[in-house]
Amino acid sequence: MRNDSRHIFENRFDILLFAVHTPDQFRVGDISTCVLGATKWTIRRCLNDLVEIGYLERTTNNKFKATGMAKELFGVK
Repeated sequence: MRNDSRHIFENRFDILLFAVHTPDQFRVGDISTCVLGATKWTIRRCLNDLVEIGYLERTTNNKFKATGMAKELFGVK
């Protein structure tokens, strides 16, 4: 696997892991502070990808939460 592909996967995986263990909604700033030291643009792109494939749901314009499918993947209730 190319280094770029690995980095892309790891960013999304780390966000997803954070999301399933966060009891409430979270924002881009939460990801920036707690998960990735990346630009907000990069974080939004990752979040949008995870929304598109069904692992996250956008609850408001700038808030997200993990879906049941994501929680099931990690065994979180």
